[in-house]
Amino acid sequence: FGGGQSFGSSPSDRSTVDRIDYSNDTVAASAKSQLSSGRKGLAATGNAFFGYFAGGDPAQSTVDRLDYSNDSAALATKGPLSVAGDFISATGNSDFGYFGGMGPAFPGRTLVDRVDYSNDTATASPKANLNTAKYRAAGTGNTNFGYFGGGSNSTVERVDYSNDTPATKGNLSASN
Repeated sequence: FGGGQSFGSSPSDRSTVDRIDYSNDTVAASAKSQLSSGRKGLAATGNAFFGYFAGGDPAQSTVDRLDYSNDSAALATKGPLSVAGDFISATGNSDFGYFGGMGPAFPGRTLVDRVDYSNDTATASPKANLNTAKYRAAGTGNTNFGYFGGGSNSTVERVDYSNDTPATKGNLSASN
């Protein structure tokens, strides 16, 4: 888990990355590394080896990579998203990470950027747009498809990883 906002007498955006140990998930999360900058409203996805944190409020295009084998080391800043995004969502499989929706800094933006894990130093590739603007949505997926749903509207859109094409697949019972 990375980033966020601390609350108190002077709220500030956080850069902390915390790890939960699945073998003992009743123990408090342990602080590990730091994002390259403090931010909230970012998205994360990854594969078995690395986690990718991207975007964030204030709107930015930064992509930070966490190496799971050494999660106390500084995160490596990798190729940026094609545009700055805040309050975005993410999904992915073992080869690619998809970051979609671009928040209030870009109203109505529906862009999906793809990070190629084999060449994560390159700028993320813009892919086909979502059919509806997504802001504060959630993302999930499996090996074949990624889903972006909720947030500023109730639509659920599926990205087919084999051709990077999104399609509206239905609606949630309400916007979240």
